Amino acid sequence: MISRDDVIKAAKLAKLRLKEEEIQVYTEQLQNILHHVEKLNSLNTSNIEPTSHAVDTQAIFREDIAHPCDILEKVFAVAPDTEDRFFRVPKVI
Repeated sequence: MISRDDVIKAAKLAKLRLKEEEIQVYTEQLQNILHHVEKLNSLNTSNIEPTSHAVDTQAIFREDIAHPCDILEKVFAVAPDTEDRFFRVPKVI
């Protein structure tokens, strides 16, 4: 059970300033959340295996194979001006 004082204390710890109507709203919302958690806790889950996903999934891995990459040669081939492995541009300053 969440009380009004609990909400005020939590807001103070979080350094939040709540208006009176916000305190009332948050108190009701937190009570509803706890009510739902109590419902979940009352369910018999003894025959259900713990899981992290609702749907059975498997990670898809591929073999890590290095491939040659010739993109730099293609880029330098179409660049207007290059020197060694750099682009030459006009001096700005």
